[in-house]
Amino acid sequence: GYTLSWSQLQFPELNFGNRFFARYDRRHDISVVGIYELSPRITLSATWVYGTGNAITLPQANVPARLHEALPIGLPPTNNFGFFGVTGLTNTTDFGSRNDFRMAAYHRLDLAVQFHRKMRKGHERTWEFGLYNAYSRLNPFFYYIGENDARTEQALRQISLFPIIPSFSYNFKF
Repeated sequence: GYTLSWSQLQFPELNFGNRFFARYDRRHDISVVGIYELSPRITLSATWVYGTGNAITLPQANVPARLHEALPIGLPPTNNFGFFGVTGLTNTTDFGSRNDFRMAAYHRLDLAVQFHRKMRKGHERTWEFGLYNAYSRLNPFFYYIGENDARTEQALRQISLFPIIPSFSYNFKF
């Protein structure tokens, strides 16, 4: 199966009224499933899925900014800020346009083998052994800004879940 789609949003109070891609906008979505009966007792299956990465908003810059506090009426200003006094420094983050960055694409391959056995009275049992994410792709779950490996500057870091996971199941039909 293949799906090609766009999902955009527009609100006057967000992104300066400009259109932006929804968080779960997935341009391309592909699923390929194959099932092969090796014999009446053994079945092989494989599923491969691919999806365009999610749209996210990342900080574009971190800008130092001065904090100001209004002075009470009657006190003379002590600097060039008129009736405001400087109380310290902070960092302000500029995020740019909403959802203008794409996470890496998501894809994985799942494999399984099933062993079937007919029992008396029409009963059937099936043992299944499988691998989820067979090639152990580290698909992005989320990103954050952290230090690079040398701890000298900020870098985009990725958190991934679910590397290769073996599975087994037993099914009994009666």
